[in-house]
Amino acid sequence: MLQSIFEWIYNNAMAIFISSFISFLLSKKYYDKANRENVLMTVVFPVIQILNHNKYSSEDYEKLCEIMSNYSIRYLNKNERNKLLRLINSYKDISRYEKEKADTDSIMLYYEDTLKKNGINPKPCVLTDFEGEVVADDYPPDYNILKCQIYDIVSSNEFYISLNEFPRLSNSCTDSIVNILDSYTNQFYTSEKISLFDDYGITEIIRQSPITKRWAEKFNAFKKSQQDFLNLAISKKISKILDYSKSK
Repeated sequence: MLQSIFEWIYNNAMAIFISSFISFLLSKKYYDKANRENVLMTVVFPVIQILNHNKYSSEDYEKLCEIMSNYSIRYLNKNERNKLLRLINSYKDISRYEKEKADTDSIMLYYEDTLKKNGINPKPCVLTDFEGEVVADDYPPDYNILKCQIYDIVSSNEFYISLNEFPRLSNSCTDSIVNILDSYTNQFYTSEKISLFDDYGITEIIRQSPITKRWAEKFNAFKKSQQDFLNLAISKKISKILDYSKSK
């Protein structure tokens, strides 16, 4: 009996092997298919949803980081993972962008540069440690309050409306900023008159600022990484589904 069984197995070994191998391939195919469908819905779909917000925030960046820790990430191929990682890294760079703060920083940088051109050190104070050793140069007192005052003007509706539509209102906003800076200059730097915004208007100062240019570079890098990710076949599949659902 046993001999007959062994003989049958021996004679049919190749058929058994082929049958087992085919079963393995079919199982792997369906396993891989299920994993790809899972990564579509748990990784690619929520990422594209976030990108469709057309707004950038720290909250969405945290969501992207959570997606990156998803178990299904392993079922992306190397190219897909790399492009997703570049997308998230570039999103991080712009997630804390606030135009009003960036424009305020541009104005303050211009103010510092103007002080330097007039032979004035913007940081005449020093920071010391517990032993009295100087560890860094520092701005005069209330410098952060000065920045907040400029920010309040820059973040007002009339500031951005005036720059494009109402020149007189623009002059009024510029005058308010100049008066605040002049008062601070007289109190902490020099009683001599320092000319501000005579060489360029405030709009041009902001446009030409290195801070504005650095932000533009970050946004350009993000847009490229975003397009690279959306051009992936797996992303296009989700985009088609979303476009179809919108048309219904």
